[in-house]
Amino acid sequence: MTVTIEHNSVVDIRDVILRAPKAPRNAEHYLDLYIRASVLTWTGRVDGKVACIWGLIPPSLLGDQATLWLQTTDLVEDHKFMFIRHSRIALQNMLKIYPTIVGVADIDFPENIRWLKWLGAVLCEPESFGIPFTIKAK
Repeated sequence: MTVTIEHNSVVDIRDVILRAPKAPRNAEHYLDLYIRASVLTWTGRVDGKVACIWGLIPPSLLGDQATLWLQTTDLVEDHKFMFIRHSRIALQNMLKIYPTIVGVADIDFPENIRWLKWLGAVLCEPESFGIPFTIKAK
């Protein structure tokens, strides 16, 4: 098994959405928007197949904060320990670029909330749109 992390690689958005554990309505549209708005994106692959894609969207080009988004596929569940190990390394690299990373976790995905806590995220009170979180460089 070969795991790779690629920076700013091209992915088939439809394939990612079709293999997502749970995709919201208009997921393809929103994923396309996230990719376009991101200054940095990464793709995690297992044996050449997309396992996940994520990116950082800064509110301005001069700030030290960015919003993290992530879309996983069925391969993350199949290889969750590899995902966990590589996500900590990826996070440390992201925090070197943006010392504060924020986002919103979907309340319907408790495994994502556990993953964020494991990465050191501070979670806020749930809102109607999800659970806001912050991760800061140490």
